[in-house]
Amino acid sequence: MVKIDFTKFGEVSINGKIYYSDMLVCWDGKVEFKVKKHIFDMDDFVALLKMKPEVIVIGTGQEGIVKVSDEVRQAAEDKKIKLYVDPSPKAVDMFNGLVAQGKKAIALIHTTC
Repeated sequence: MVKIDFTKFGEVSINGKIYYSDMLVCWDGKVEFKVKKHIFDMDDFVALLKMKPEVIVIGTGQEGIVKVSDEVRQAAEDKKIKLYVDPSPKAVDMFNGLVAQGKKAIALIHTTC
């Protein structure tokens, strides 16, 4: 089972391996580098929909700087996909809990502010 161990400024540890980038983590163990950006928009959301998640967890950075567009929030609601948006340390806990419950969860973790 995939587990995000921790996140701190500039890094995230996933299954014991440290990454120095924003990361996408899937319930099935897939881990992928993401380009650092400070807004999660419809292009990002549509790309994640291809994986057919039940839940999307957005880690907004250590201090919560990443913004999620209102359009994304509405689209998630319309598609009945639960969307959690929290600072990255809290998002990590949420993602790990969801995966432990057997949910098809995806986390996008921003690693800086």
